[in-house]
Amino acid sequence: MNFIYFDNSATTQVDDDIAQTACDVMVNNFGNPSSPYHLGREALHILTRARQQVAMTISAPTKDVYFTSGGTESNNLAVFGVAENFGKGRIVTTAIEHNSIIDPVRRLGKMGFDSVFVTPYKGVIRAEDVIKEVNEETILVSVMAVNNETGEILPVEEIVREVRRKNPNTIIHCDCVQAFGKMPFKLYQCGVDLLSASAHKIHGPKGVGALYVREGTKIVPRRFGGGQESRIRPGTEPVPLAAAFGQAAEKAVLHMDENNRYVKKLKERLINRLRSEPGIVINSPEKSLDYILNISAQGIRTDEMLNYLRLHNVYVSGSSACSAGAVSHVIQAMNLGAGRLESVLRIGFSKKNTLEETDTLADIIIQAMNELPGKEV
Repeated sequence: MNFIYFDNSATTQVDDDIAQTACDVMVNNFGNPSSPYHLGREALHILTRARQQVAMTISAPTKDVYFTSGGTESNNLAVFGVAENFGKGRIVTTAIEHNSIIDPVRRLGKMGFDSVFVTPYKGVIRAEDVIKEVNEETILVSVMAVNNETGEILPVEEIVREVRRKNPNTIIHCDCVQAFGKMPFKLYQCGVDLLSASAHKIHGPKGVGALYVREGTKIVPRRFGGGQESRIRPGTEPVPLAAAFGQAAEKAVLHMDENNRYVKKLKERLINRLRSEPGIVINSPEKSLDYILNISAQGIRTDEMLNYLRLHNVYVSGSSACSAGAVSHVIQAMNLGAGRLESVLRIGFSKKNTLEETDTLADIIIQAMNELPGKEV
């Protein structure tokens, strides 16, 4: 069945060559990388190469990159790992983070930590509002590079610079899942202590991600029972998935400029088609990643629009896939009003989308605006 997929912020289609890499390693290099004989050494060589490829994407030392099961585990490991190391203190994050940051920080608040959620000002996160919440008790600041629902690019470098001035002992974490491989992100420029990444947002496989931990940054692991990944994340490493992740990361960097130009063209084409349609409002801020466009089709509830699109084999989402069915906490925090909140659509672009698909998406959204009865929202 033919379909049009514009939910690439939730996950991406795995490239054929990357899927083949995972299969080849699974069949031909099945050794345990901790084993001392040649099968193990071959697996370790593949794992090390993959680690190098992921590290190069963010200009990190290879030894400081640790494989995890994905972005959610990386975020949890960062937040809980820092909190347990310090034992008490203030944690500052934003109200628009992914739930894998929001929920752990809330949990720690119930455990006695001082949890602070900075809200957007006129729809965006300002560095000054984050810095204002940092005090001498602050142990962790966690901010995302790119918001997964609106595409907002947060001022990470400015936040890092000012946090270092105000409290140099504060650990800084960045959820880079939506930015990894899509925009230049060099650790020597931004200077974070911890950084999360995931493979399946860049046409790699699900089930593998990474956490960068700056040398000297102490975090307590969430699981125990093995020496793998320097004991930060014990358990036998998924070498086939890691190899595919490494290849996806290398491809993303190699074709970053080309992909970004192409995706920008898709996004601009869709906006130009929708801008003049009554009831369509752009929720994504001006400074946002071109891979994500958030709109509201006012007058039509999100679930009604999604069902209409599905009938035409077109797939977008209403919010983060990790909070499916829930009202978007991001749009709520942006305080855009009930009409926009209840009619949100998130459109995720990728290199695999076409201009023709983009036109079809615009046509069907406009058609829905004219055909669906809607309601006052």
